[in-house]
Amino acid sequence: MIRQSVLLMAMGCILSFASAAHADSFVAHLGTKFTGKGKCLDIVNDQDRNKLVMGDCGNYSGQFWEISTDTADGPARLRNSFSGDGLCLDVVNDGTNDQVAMAECGNYSGQAWTLWDYEGKPGYMRLTNDFTGEGKCLDIVNDGNNDQLTLAECGNYTGQMWRVAPVK
Repeated sequence: MIRQSVLLMAMGCILSFASAAHADSFVAHLGTKFTGKGKCLDIVNDQDRNKLVMGDCGNYSGQFWEISTDTADGPARLRNSFSGDGLCLDVVNDGTNDQVAMAECGNYSGQAWTLWDYEGKPGYMRLTNDFTGEGKCLDIVNDGNNDQLTLAECGNYTGQMWRVAPVK
């Protein structure tokens, strides 16, 4: 099991957005085995800049994810270049707690993400957060469109196998 901080060191690429220098951070494209190498986690291009979708991979600011941590072994915060430095990937606290959106960054457990080595699947990670716990993983809704995100019970599902590909 590799936590996010070890991932940072192993990748050997400490990068940051030009607009924000976060000490321990790097920028990456995020995709899943389920959606394939042609789809990346993206932000819907609207005025709110807070809705997530799996979109065609490209050189889009909505697909540049800054993964940063304040401590060597702490959880990570996920920001996006398109949404800006003030919004973070968060769990929607609606009682169901299975949806994610970009929300104002703060000291919220739904914004504290841990990237775990996906056992037996080299190159893939699981994403969990402190709010919903290690039993729920970031996943893709298997509905034929396969472009919506959810938090689901962790299992051996390709929608929970996340590629974290550093952007050069």
